[in-house]
Amino acid sequence: MIVRMKEILLFTSAHDVDDTIQKLGQLGVVDIKEVRPPKGPVIERCLQEIKDNTAALSMLKARKETSFTNNNVDTNGKDPKRIIGRVLKSKTVKQNIDKVLEDVNGELQFYEVWGEDFHKKELEYLNENGIYLRLYQLDKLLIKALPIEKAIVTFAEKEGKVPVALFSQNTKERLPFKEMTLPRLSQSELLEIKKRKMRQLEQLEAFLNEQKGYEFVLNDYHYYLTDRLNAEAALEGMGDIEGSVKFLRGFVPKHTVGTFKILANKEGWGFAVSEPTNMDEVPVHIKNPKWISIINPMMKFIDIVPGYKEIDVSIYFLIAFALFFAMLVGDAGYGFIFLILAIVFRKKMAAQLRTLIYVLSGSTIIWGVLSGTYFGAEQIAQLPFLKNLVIPNISSFGVDNINFMMHLSFLIGAIHLTVAHAIRVFQFINSIKALSEVGWIALVWGLFFITEQLVLGNPAPNWYNWLFIVGAGLVILFSKESNSFLKSMGASIANLPLSLISGFSDIVSYVRLFAVGMATAAVAASFNNMALPDGIAGMGILDFIMAAIALLLGHTLNIALALMAVMVHGIRLNMLEFAGHLGVQFSGEAYKPFKLMVSDKE
Repeated sequence: MIVRMKEILLFTSAHDVDDTIQKLGQLGVVDIKEVRPPKGPVIERCLQEIKDNTAALSMLKARKETSFTNNNVDTNGKDPKRIIGRVLKSKTVKQNIDKVLEDVNGELQFYEVWGEDFHKKELEYLNENGIYLRLYQLDKLLIKALPIEKAIVTFAEKEGKVPVALFSQNTKERLPFKEMTLPRLSQSELLEIKKRKMRQLEQLEAFLNEQKGYEFVLNDYHYYLTDRLNAEAALEGMGDIEGSVKFLRGFVPKHTVGTFKILANKEGWGFAVSEPTNMDEVPVHIKNPKWISIINPMMKFIDIVPGYKEIDVSIYFLIAFALFFAMLVGDAGYGFIFLILAIVFRKKMAAQLRTLIYVLSGSTIIWGVLSGTYFGAEQIAQLPFLKNLVIPNISSFGVDNINFMMHLSFLIGAIHLTVAHAIRVFQFINSIKALSEVGWIALVWGLFFITEQLVLGNPAPNWYNWLFIVGAGLVILFSKESNSFLKSMGASIANLPLSLISGFSDIVSYVRLFAVGMATAAVAASFNNMALPDGIAGMGILDFIMAAIALLLGHTLNIALALMAVMVHGIRLNMLEFAGHLGVQFSGEAYKPFKLMVSDKE
């Protein structure tokens, strides 16, 4: 649920402002709203230091642990700034070494073509005697095009290229091809430089392996820099009264107001606590029981927050998403894979994410068992025990249940949208708008019967017309509160046709639960038939291995497609169709209390 917030205004003397910010950071409950934009050289310096620290950390984290990595280094008195500077400098040093090696290797290739006995002095000797030598490397197809009247010598082909030498007494005479650049140094000198640079690279690697032992020092320094930046931003964002008094405003959860007042009175701050006036800027703090909070990773992933005066959809999203996930994936075998992976990697997952995967895996396994779907193999579902667990109307194989599955999808949609309007009935229980939401519940079911009739040909009950009559009447009469009754009715009548069309399309939209789930099972079955058209009987070892690889790749692709469908369709039905009928626009900003992490650790 969304926690009620209180707005605070805090005053402190300019002399004690640093201590005030420190105490607020230790308290960690105030979401500070800047009075003026925070800026200044200190903030810019903090941002640059965080950038440098992050870059150095990335370099160290990218390195694998080796036997040369010193994990027992003494970090006492180690200056993080110096570590960062040396690590970042090592990147520049490596780039310089790599550039030299690239140039050296390029020049050494010359000697690989023309031989290690080639000496630049001999070329200079020829020049002094009026003979000029030009060297080329050409494709062998170009050799026939060389002019026969010129003094040209060709050599044995090397790596698809033919070395060509042009001798001339004219300094300007050249072939119309790219001339090879002569090396600056001899081969022995180049090899010595390469050896020296490779040794420097080894020393650099040893240095970085040693620095990896200080990785956690930079991690701690990151917390310090983040605290410093947050504290400076809070200071610079405060208001000022004649240079002697500083003030800030912010929001705190209602249940923490008492704690804030105790600290404020103890520190001698001036403060005022009031109800928020501008609802658009009130941060949203959602606090739910643990079993509902497991949906938090998904909500953070899609990065949406309801408005302060809107409804927290966490519990509704969790229940519906688990069902949608099960129907869209729809395969017990895939569900077991998700469950096994979650168990194997449980220590690397946050508790909420781990539990969420358990729930989604479990729901998928249950749906897969009831629909008889195990890796798209009908033979598995026909096993005696498993066959008795299959519900024919939702079975993936062997029965013509398309109409029923579409009916079930429309029914789920109608129920889902009904829940949305029922919530709004309670939300507006003290307003005439509650009656308009009752009207919308009637309209949703009227649209459901229309959908069944148009899409499936199922006859609607004789009384379904009354759903539209009563529903439309309630919506027209009570959907808007206005001093002008006729004006509000006119606006409602004008909006109703488009709303009904939108409601119809919303219900039809739920058919994707059946369509995508059926596609997942069909694709899995197709991969099985391609890999094992005649079963495993009579297969050789090589054929069996190739079939296993094909099945692995095919089902991996199908799982990826199913998960993409969940992200597109499962989330859409909650965030668009359901949330739209619930009136949630996700216009909120998450509650982010000002909290100093390092101080909290201490």
